[in-house]
Formats: sequence, structure tokens, C-alpha cells
Amino acid sequence: MKVFTVFFAVVILSGCVGNTLPAQNPVSAQESQWRTESYRTPGNDTGVLIISRDTGYRGAACIPLITLDKEHVAPLNVGEKLELHVTGGRHLLRAFPNRNCAASPIETVVDIKKNQVMNYRLGFQGAAMVFIPVGY
Repeated sequence: MKVFTVFFAVVILSGCVGNTLPAQNPVSAQESQWRTESYRTPGNDTGVLIISRDTGYRGAACIPLITLDKEHVAPLNVGEKLELHVTGGRHLLRAFPNRNCAASPIETVVDIKKNQVMNYRLGFQGAAMVFIPVGY
């Protein structure tokens, strides 16, 4: 029985590590999950920052909260995306894991220009959350 318990625990925990895969057709995060009205609509000086969450079992219990310039935007579940309309310039993009996740918070600086579209994937490499620029 002990061997079965250990084997089962290893199988379950292995779903929390490893690399994830890009979402083929990510769906927009539910509007009810958004914690701000900022970044929802385009403006004269805005670009679009798209953050899509990878798919797969790795890190599936981890639902990180996305922030931009220290403002809480929304949690991002597996296979979802956020489309943020942000003013041109440098912005601090962060992801904070929830309590079900052993990963550490991550951050990156994005430099977006007016009318530019930037894409980032949020995924896992091993047990670490990572932002991966797409199309560069």
C-alpha cells in the first residue's frame, strides 16, 4: 500500500512541473474576473498587449494574478488570454501565483508603442512560471 501511495503522489505532483504548450485558440478571460476598468478600451495613444496562458497539466492548479504597473488586472487560467490596451511606453508586467502554486512571482518590462501589438505567453518551464515573448 505504501508503494502505491508514493507512486500516486509522484504521478499527481508531476503535473505541477515541466513545460507547457502554447494555447492554440485561447479564449478571453471572463470580464467578471477583471479587477480594473483600465486597459479594456483602445485610446489614441495605446497599443495592445496580449497575454495568453499556456495549456497542459503543468501548473494547471496555478491561476496567477496578472498586474500591469502594480495595478491588478485579472487572474489568468489555462487556455485564456487578456488583451490590454496600454499607453505607449515602458510598463511592468507581473504574474503572482495563487496559493495552489509553488512557483515564484515573475515580472518583465514591456516597451510598447502606439498601435503596436505585443504578444506574450505565460507558461511553465520546469516548476517556474515564465513570460515568453511571441513573434520576435
